[in-house]
Amino acid sequence: MHLRNWLMALVLVGLTALPHDAAAQKTSPDEAATFLNGLAQEAFAVLGSTTGNLDQRETKVRVLLRQYFDLPLIGRFVMGRAWRKASAEQKSEYQRIFAEYVLRTYSRRLGGYAGEKFTVVKAEPIGKKDAIVITEISRPSGPPLVAGWRIRTSDKGMRILDVMVQGISMAATQRSEFAALISRQGVDGLIETLRMQVTKFAARSS
Repeated sequence: MHLRNWLMALVLVGLTALPHDAAAQKTSPDEAATFLNGLAQEAFAVLGSTTGNLDQRETKVRVLLRQYFDLPLIGRFVMGRAWRKASAEQKSEYQRIFAEYVLRTYSRRLGGYAGEKFTVVKAEPIGKKDAIVITEISRPSGPPLVAGWRIRTSDKGMRILDVMVQGISMAATQRSEFAALISRQGVDGLIETLRMQVTKFAARSS
């Protein structure tokens, strides 16, 4: 898909459904691009290091990503309507295991890259207060991987709210998947499914 068409598809994704933070500042696209580029360079530097094994390096990347993904907000969004009906105990355990699931998912994906070049292609405003940063990761075995990162400035600094690949929102995709799972197994079933996935990730790394 050409970049222009990809961007058009991206705008049509239901990103406006993400919770609105009234205290959030308007995000500068240029500053968001600088923020994301710095984060990516730091993450790839860790993964490309010869210090420690891959599991140890991925652990360092998870610590880094935890700082810059707004995991509580993402978690509430992808749980959908069930969030309002969940008990305080369910919400707490879900947020804990969801954060671990997301961090392990992204650290494992990044761990598969070695020597690739990360490039910021473009940054634009999106919604009332956010910015979308379009990036490419060059790959010797195939075409560049194009992704869009939705970033918001909060009182804690810039945070990543969503990642889009080929115009598809990962948060929106997870929200749909979680809704189907909750309809079959309830909130406790969702939590247990996420726990099993995290356990599998940990077992593969050991």
